[in-house]
Amino acid sequence: MDMRRRIVALALPLAAAMATSARADHHDMSSHDVASDDEPRYGTFGGSVALVAASYQTQYYGGDYQGAILGGSWAYRQFSVGASLGSYRLYKNGLEQFGIGDAVANAQATVVTSRNARGGVVVAVSLPTAPYMSGLGMDHAMAMPAVFGAWKLGRVALAATFGYSRALVPVADVAQHDHGPWPLVEPMNMSELTWSGSGEVALGGGVRAGARLLGGVPIGAMPGHERVIAAARVAWASGRVDTSAELQGGLVGDPFSIRGVVSTALRF
Repeated sequence: MDMRRRIVALALPLAAAMATSARADHHDMSSHDVASDDEPRYGTFGGSVALVAASYQTQYYGGDYQGAILGGSWAYRQFSVGASLGSYRLYKNGLEQFGIGDAVANAQATVVTSRNARGGVVVAVSLPTAPYMSGLGMDHAMAMPAVFGAWKLGRVALAATFGYSRALVPVADVAQHDHGPWPLVEPMNMSELTWSGSGEVALGGGVRAGARLLGGVPIGAMPGHERVIAAARVAWASGRVDTSAELQGGLVGDPFSIRGVVSTALRF
């Protein structure tokens, strides 16, 4: 594909990653590409791995964590599906623990496309595979639909998302329960609106640099905490491999103090 289409195609997975869950600031879905017109007839498979390290301090908990998130996907033209699962080492109030996070599955479709822009919908569902009240998962399933758009202007690629996330449990079961930002490794609310905006500039030689801002706003009867996260990133693409490094900071809501993510995605 030409450079303009390549920039848009590379920005779109980032937009989908930010929208598909309140784990949106995570890169566990960053390899879920939207296949382009030069894809093989039967689509492509993808795999990704992301390494994450962070420090955090909330009203009730403090410490740090490290993790590795594995993801897989299949894409054909405007459709893609994928799943991811992370494994963590969490240091919480002086105690160390190891375990898996919540599993996440997603499906994505590009509905509108033009020479320099694309837009569509994405739906993700998380399953409570983490140990109960460990701080590694939500302890209940979540549904997370969203819409996304990506635009290319010269060497600049822009993306935005807007979504809604909701716990798949009765409100009465959680309305009086507020343990602060949760889970500790990927804070989100039991009912919230999610949003994000990002921009990247192609620097040449497959290298891109950019920034993004994302967050969540609690709504409804369930308790929650607003959060805003800012991030700066640099990425490098070569053939079917895309590698990125990102430094994130929690601005509102104590999602974390600072977090670093290094990820690599491969299409084959």
